[in-house]
Amino acid sequence: MNPKQTVAAVLLAAGRGRRMGGGENKVLRLLGDRPVLAYSMQALQRCSIVSSVVVVGRNEDFPKIEPLIKQYCPKAGGRFVEGGAERFDSVLCGLEACSELQPDAVLIHDSARPFLEESFILSSLEALDEKTGSVAGVPLKDTLKETDRSGFVMQTHQRDKFWLSQTPQTFRYSEILAAYRSCTPPPYPTDDGAVLEMQGGRIKMVEGSYLNMKLTTPEDWLLAEAILQIRKETS
Repeated sequence: MNPKQTVAAVLLAAGRGRRMGGGENKVLRLLGDRPVLAYSMQALQRCSIVSSVVVVGRNEDFPKIEPLIKQYCPKAGGRFVEGGAERFDSVLCGLEACSELQPDAVLIHDSARPFLEESFILSSLEALDEKTGSVAGVPLKDTLKETDRSGFVMQTHQRDKFWLSQTPQTFRYSEILAAYRSCTPPPYPTDDGAVLEMQGGRIKMVEGSYLNMKLTTPEDWLLAEAILQIRKETS
């Protein structure tokens, strides 16, 4: 990617964490010594190629999010927008909020994935030299079985053809914005790459990490705390 091109990030923080239990926004819960949201904020702040950050959240959470922006991500100062009912709606809100910035590229990241690495950002941006979008992910390690509704196996797939999709997902800004504006769910696409695919865009998978996990269930939280402890002990 041309170093003169500008990059914005849309950081999603509007989830309710239903599968985590309770009504609290899970990205505002403490993981180690800081809220989950702070980890992604800090990673984006440290990455020099990202010039601006838009945080998408719930208005009711803004009093808690605002001090985190000031402490961990000044790049997002003044750029908080309210999300929608579904992830798709929240992403569109974030993309629209980037319109005044008119970045060349935009990366979209779920703040419930606290272990964002700069290498994911850089490799996803490099992929835009040849494709209209890129998705961080990891190759599938387990055997993939396709079943019918009763649980009986219909087919066993070659796992070397399959990846698990993660974030960041990175795109040329004008193209992903146009794709989102043209998409009319339901059904809702399961990720941002799928939105561009529906409009004929080509997506490149780039290497993420098996540690780039999404905090969804209480078990995920235990694993994330273990990862933090290991990193602390080895640093």
